[in-house]
Amino acid sequence: MATIKDIAKKAGVSASVVSRALNNKYGVSEKTRAKIIRIARELEYYPNVLARSLVTRKTETIGVVIADISEPFYSRIIKGMYTVADRVGYTLLFSNSYESLEKTNILHKMVDSERVDGLVIIGSNIRETDFVLNLLKERIPFVLVERRLEDPTVNCLWVENEEGARQATDYLIEKGHTRIAHISGTQDIQVAIDRLAGYKRALADANIPFNPEFVRTGNFLHEGGYRATKELLQMASRPTAIFAGNDTMAYGALQAISEFGLAIPDEIAVIGFDDLEFSVLTNPPLTTIHQPRFEMGKKAIDILLQLLTGEEESSGVKAAFPTQLVVRRSV
Repeated sequence: MATIKDIAKKAGVSASVVSRALNNKYGVSEKTRAKIIRIARELEYYPNVLARSLVTRKTETIGVVIADISEPFYSRIIKGMYTVADRVGYTLLFSNSYESLEKTNILHKMVDSERVDGLVIIGSNIRETDFVLNLLKERIPFVLVERRLEDPTVNCLWVENEEGARQATDYLIEKGHTRIAHISGTQDIQVAIDRLAGYKRALADANIPFNPEFVRTGNFLHEGGYRATKELLQMASRPTAIFAGNDTMAYGALQAISEFGLAIPDEIAVIGFDDLEFSVLTNPPLTTIHQPRFEMGKKAIDILLQLLTGEEESSGVKAAFPTQLVVRRSV
C-alpha cells in the first residue's frame, strides 16, 4: 500500500508538502497540488482515516438520517450530498428514522459512539422538537432538511411547498377545473401541512369553495394514493382533477383511475409534486411540481462542512428553494 513518502519521492517534494496538498492546506501551488493528486491516484493511495482521526479527533464522516431511504424522493438529495462530500474526502453514513427520531434514538447512536462529526437530518415531523434542543445543548453541528424552525441558531433548508401547491392547483384551475381533490400527507408532517395550505389558498383566490370531502390522506405512499383515489372516484359528484401531494401518491392515483376505466386527462386530470425520475415514464407522463432536490443535498453538506471547518458561525442558515411547474400530459 502506497504511503505519503512514496508520493513525495515520486513527486520530488517533501512528505509535508504532500500532506498539505492532499489536505488542501496553504503553501502549495495549484500546479504542485495537481501533480501530487495525480501521483496519489496512480499509486492508489488512500489516507489512513483511523490514524488521522486519532490525531484530529474527527472521523471525517457525516451522519445522514432520512425518514425512509428506500423512497425514490431521496435519491437526488443523496446524489447532491455525495457530490460535495466526495470532493473533500468525507464519508456519508446513512440511517432510517421513519419520521421518529426521538423514538428510535438514532442521533445518539451515531454521535455518542463518535462515529460522525456532524449530522444532516431529513424529515419534517413537526411533533419532534426535543432532539433539536439536545443537539444544540451538546454543540453537535447539524443541518435540517425539510424543516423550517424559527430558532436563529438552527440551520434549515426547505422547499417553498405552499407556493408549489398553489402553482399546481392554479394550473388545474386555469385548465377549467373547479372540482379539484387533494391527496395529502399526514398533517403532522410539515410539507403536507404546507401543500394543503397552498391548495386551499389557490381555491380561495379563485373563489372556489373548499370541500373537505375532496381532501383525502395518502401518507405519501403509492398505496395511499391508490386507496384515496378509489374513494374519490366513488363519490356521487366526483372530482375532475386530483392534486396529489407527491409523485408517489400520484402514481397510485393513475393506477386507480386506469382501473376505473377513465381517460387521463380527458375525463380526469392528475398533477403531482416532486418531479421524480419515473414521472416522465408514466402513462400519460405526469405533470408535476419540480423541486431542486440535488441542489438541496449539495447545500446541506456545504453548510455542515463550513460548520465543521470553522468557516461559518453556527448562527443558523435559512434557505428556501423555489419550485417549478413541469407540464406533461396528465392534465
